[in-house]
Amino acid sequence: MSKADWRSVVLTAVLLALSFPPFPGGFLVPFTLAFFMHTILHRPDSRTFLMGYLKGVIWGALTLFWIGNNTIPGAVITILINALHYGFIWWILRRIYNYFPRLALLAFPILWVAVEQLRHFSDIRFNWLNLAYTQTYYLPLIQFIEWTGYLGLSFLLMVLSVWLYLVIYQQKRHPAFVAMGLVLILLPWGYGQWRLNQLESKTYPALKVGVVQPNVDPYRKWDAVFQDSAFAMLREMTLEMQEDRPQLVIWPETATPFFLRYEEGYLNQVYALVDTMNSYLITGTPDYRFIPSSRAYRTYNAAFFFAPGLRILEHYYKMALVPAAESMPFKQYLPFLRKIDVGGGDYFPGMEFKVFWMQPKVRQGMYIQHRFQLTGDTTSVPTRVGVSAVICYESIFPHLVRQFVQNGARMLTIITNDGWFGTTSGPYQHAQYAIFRAVENRVSIARSANTGISRLIEPTGRVQTELGLNRKGVLLGYLPIQNTPTFYTRYGDWFGYLNLVLALLILSGGHVARMVVEKRRG
Repeated sequence: MSKADWRSVVLTAVLLALSFPPFPGGFLVPFTLAFFMHTILHRPDSRTFLMGYLKGVIWGALTLFWIGNNTIPGAVITILINALHYGFIWWILRRIYNYFPRLALLAFPILWVAVEQLRHFSDIRFNWLNLAYTQTYYLPLIQFIEWTGYLGLSFLLMVLSVWLYLVIYQQKRHPAFVAMGLVLILLPWGYGQWRLNQLESKTYPALKVGVVQPNVDPYRKWDAVFQDSAFAMLREMTLEMQEDRPQLVIWPETATPFFLRYEEGYLNQVYALVDTMNSYLITGTPDYRFIPSSRAYRTYNAAFFFAPGLRILEHYYKMALVPAAESMPFKQYLPFLRKIDVGGGDYFPGMEFKVFWMQPKVRQGMYIQHRFQLTGDTTSVPTRVGVSAVICYESIFPHLVRQFVQNGARMLTIITNDGWFGTTSGPYQHAQYAIFRAVENRVSIARSANTGISRLIEPTGRVQTELGLNRKGVLLGYLPIQNTPTFYTRYGDWFGYLNLVLALLILSGGHVARMVVEKRRG
């Protein structure tokens, strides 16, 4: 690679890193990719995979360096594997361009989305750097993902990138062509403004939610000596909200750093607390069960649900485990992998999209100047409300989250422990991504993070209130309960699968056409 190649690779990686939270540089994405496209299409095939791969490695290192706070080997492996996608996609673009330049440019957005769709699956799935996540600060622009999911936004960004490449580098500046690009921006933005106004013109049942952010050291809390004080802190912070009467209280992931199910003393204290507060409660906790079929115990990263006046313990087991941190990939097929210490706990995935059912008395709320608040009507009506707990890493996977809503959840909680990330960009990225889950499914989200960032997010994606990083405190607020499933909730990743099928057709058809062209040349 030449010095010019290195400059292009590094500049592209830096600009893409500046496009991700906490930086509001999402507008840079189409310009950056158009520039790199120009570079790649003027380089020989032999360099394109390496250039795309190195761009992915540097971009990943700048954006995902915080993984190293918990596991340096895990960070290195994640970055190196994740970058392979980018080497492949840029190499494919260059190969198609050799034979069919127009087809290559038309197909590039489809191929990109197809690759992002594939990253949702397998034990090493990791879609943290999907392009759509660069746009979390542009609320009107993202509203249409209730139809397509966030992959529709990735597609739009790639189409804009190709358009800018043609305008800037290929001098395609006919007024009609330039106007087409402006329409690509203004149409979704205009739809978003209209949709926000429409959603905020209605009244909704209002659920009062209390979120606890204890700000406990994520390493120290597992010390047996510290467990009593950690639990006492949760209890005291919850009781501070008693006069405000929250209908649902949320504690963060593994808030109780012991097997709560089997600790009778602590369990009874939680039951008593729920009765005193007259509130439902969701908490994160580790759990284990004996599995007769395998004659072994399995541990789980769990969420427990408590209801006032009841002694029934409902649970949800986290399904998407962090590769090489919570579980060793493929250990169910290769048992010897269980012997490898992954640091965060040797968990097994759950299998059920669990919905917890509440029957709170709710009042009506409405938007006044973009702020959701109670109406003057003091009538409260018992209302059956389904709520689900999404645990940490799961919240970046839209195809998982939507299934809770499809099963009946009309509000989501995200419980997480982002203390592992330290004071880095990681907690900001994770918190911002939750906005997409609210918009895709049009549900409110209450996010409880051990060290921050805790938030109350409305179905529009607007953050109602939040508690910042490394702060101790509680959040209280009314969240709207929206009962109409979106197109995306009902039909899932149809847009991603459509692009995947089209990509396969393009690649197979292109391969056949290439052989015909080469035969004629020969």
